[in-house]
Amino acid sequence: MITFFLFLPIQILAFTYEQQQQLISDDVDFYLDYNSGNIFDYAFTEMIGQGAFSEVYLGYRVEDQQPVVLKHIKGSRERVVNREIQILKALQGLPNIVQIIDAIKGDEEESDDFFEYGFDNQNQETPQMETKKSPHKEDHIEATIIFAYQNTTRCLDDIRKSGNYSLQQVKNYFKQIFTALNKAHELHIMHRDIKGSNVLVDDNDDIILIDWGLSQFYDQGRKQSTKMGTRYYKAPELLLKYKEYDYSIDIWAVGCMLADFIFKTHPLLPGKDNDDQLKKIISMLGTNDLFEYIRKYNIELDLDEIPQVQERLDFTKLINKKNLNLVTKEGIDLLEKIFIYDHKLRINASQALEHAFFL
Repeated sequence: MITFFLFLPIQILAFTYEQQQQLISDDVDFYLDYNSGNIFDYAFTEMIGQGAFSEVYLGYRVEDQQPVVLKHIKGSRERVVNREIQILKALQGLPNIVQIIDAIKGDEEESDDFFEYGFDNQNQETPQMETKKSPHKEDHIEATIIFAYQNTTRCLDDIRKSGNYSLQQVKNYFKQIFTALNKAHELHIMHRDIKGSNVLVDDNDDIILIDWGLSQFYDQGRKQSTKMGTRYYKAPELLLKYKEYDYSIDIWAVGCMLADFIFKTHPLLPGKDNDDQLKKIISMLGTNDLFEYIRKYNIELDLDEIPQVQERLDFTKLINKKNLNLVTKEGIDLLEKIFIYDHKLRINASQALEHAFFL
């Protein structure tokens, strides 16, 4: 299993239903426990990732030089940061999921001092971060989330791109992914951005699911934003702007990754934009089930052109010399149970773990 360098004791937080509802509610701000440490207890060495509102650094704890990963957030709404931290706390101690160590809220001047003039373990000055300035400072915060260090820089995309993997490895990777999601979904947590770059893989082929910045607590019947996830992995309900979606959007994304591995495609559905992505899905699943689905959920289908494909794609038609050793009837059956319009009928993570593909 991946080695974690943990400096604080980890306990699994067994949230009650009432606590989960509190975290889902508008009062989530009250549940954030910032500043269990101090930003100057840590130092950073190099940037390893950057997003719209955050930069990710390798670093270490100054006291004992133990390595950590620091995610510095600047310009994000406080409610969004609070939610990410509370979700990470809820996931503490669970297998195949990145582990939070600390969450520190700092004032702007203190954070600027640290990230502009921090020093690495060779006492060399590090470059100044480029950050976005928020026009509404009263609604946004500076915060740093400290994570346990993972002894790997590989992600699932790297392995897929190499093409150097066996069917047994594929089963191993995806069983771990479903294990992580099953635990998260049991805690009423949706990841909402499943993709290969968010799955780290160590030298022992153990995986860690990272980047829970878009994750959300699920509340049945609650309308949520559909503007999230990565296009190639978006479930049809997101593309159809159906806001009462659930955990099954994660399952769809895993199915897209699994299909890429066993068929050696990338992406399986190469949409040029969201409308084109939906057309690609319709071409794969056909219109017969589509019309039944949108009627059932009162969804408005707004496309300039609907692909004239009635029946579902026969996945055996994707078999070729390059993937012959990776495609099995069990693998195809699992994909057929994932690639379903109706999210309520889609296989869930727990059921997937019991599927014959993993036995």
